[in-house]
Amino acid sequence: MRRAPAAFLSRAARAASLSIVALLACAAAHAQVPLPDPYDYDEATPAPRRAAPLRWQAVELGRPGHRYKMPVYANRDLAKDDLRGIRQVLIVIHGVKRDADQYFETAAALVAANPARARDTLVLAPRFSGAIDSGFSNMAAWRKASWEDGEDSVQAAGRPAPVSSFQVLDDLLRSLDDRKRLPALAGLVLAGHSAGAQLVHRYAVLNNVDGSLRRDGLALRYVIANPSSYLYLTNERPRPDGKGYARYERGICPTYNQYKYGTDKLPAYARETDDSRLFVRYAARDVVYLLGGADNNPEHRLLDKACGAEAQGATRLARGTGYVRYEHVLAARGAKPVALRHTSFEVGGVGHDGKRMFGSICGVRALLGEDAEAGSAAAACDIIKPRGK
Repeated sequence: MRRAPAAFLSRAARAASLSIVALLACAAAHAQVPLPDPYDYDEATPAPRRAAPLRWQAVELGRPGHRYKMPVYANRDLAKDDLRGIRQVLIVIHGVKRDADQYFETAAALVAANPARARDTLVLAPRFSGAIDSGFSNMAAWRKASWEDGEDSVQAAGRPAPVSSFQVLDDLLRSLDDRKRLPALAGLVLAGHSAGAQLVHRYAVLNNVDGSLRRDGLALRYVIANPSSYLYLTNERPRPDGKGYARYERGICPTYNQYKYGTDKLPAYARETDDSRLFVRYAARDVVYLLGGADNNPEHRLLDKACGAEAQGATRLARGTGYVRYEHVLAARGAKPVALRHTSFEVGGVGHDGKRMFGSICGVRALLGEDAEAGSAAAACDIIKPRGK
């Protein structure tokens, strides 16, 4: 066997020596970084802290002999606090989820962001509880979303006698017309989004207390944001080609003009109302419409898809703009045009989102007054004008 040359062995030995030194240096470097302690998988994971849930207050309403209780969220203790400095009351109506606490928090945050309003604004968020909701057994409650149409509460053992959700609003507003408890009160705002907006809109058309409150020196404003449908006051609906309004085809929807979409078969609450003058009276009331510019999904899971609603348009945005223009058409009819005290805004880029609708520039001003300030991220608004103007 031939032996390798000595020079070759010397080079190989030096290379091996250098490799060993490099490996030892690398191991030493890793050894300087301490390893973490083994994780104890039996250790209990701390539960995230939750904010304490808001507590509603039980408010008794109604006339003697027909009293009933409603749960209401408020930014004051209604039983104990001094309300003599309150100048305006903001009442917000929740959506179909009955999440009055969330709507209260939204409104209360807007008020808190305006220090002058925080001192003189009472925020109320009544809850129209469902018949199956726990914790409200001795209070007025409604089947599913029937409250949004003004229907009566359920009749059941342990519950008060049936009362319509319209009557609840009557009684709540009348309870605030109290110069002993609220001597400085000057204005009331009744606002709703989605299902709550349906209730507020129909109430604004049908109620008989607006005039008496105004005679007592209380201004009343209705803020209607993204409802699924509207109460039309004639048998016309938007034409499919977008060119004005005409009778809808009853062969497509025989009930399109029945309440809650039209004035046929109005509820008992409105039976004493002269429906031929409903529009003139409604036109004189202070109403602000807020329509989400992105609330335009015809398949939205909470969109009313009954044929009476479909007769008004395919989406909430289309139904809202169609109704706003319809009001201007009615106001311009006849020898003497009707003065319309309604204002309408499209909230740019906002869909079916009550928090962003109310927090928009026009939303904050509608709720709290023209001098109220919205946040830096508030959505911008455009006035909706009738065609031709």
